[in-house]
Amino acid sequence: MDEKKLTPIKAIRAKCIDCSCGEKKEVRLCPIEWCPLWPYRMGKRPARDASIDEKN
Repeated sequence: MDEKKLTPIKAIRAKCIDCSCGEKKEVRLCPIEWCPLWPYRMGKRPARDASIDEKN
């Protein structure tokens, strides 16, 4: 078997589509903001949060 390997981001996207019963449009409309995968649901890394201070 030659399975296609998923990147972590693509695996998250696939999980979100599964959670939305296969409806890709519902992934965008997902109201479950407390889900740890929510920021990654669109298949991209979220932009860095500018409100987080870095330690120098």
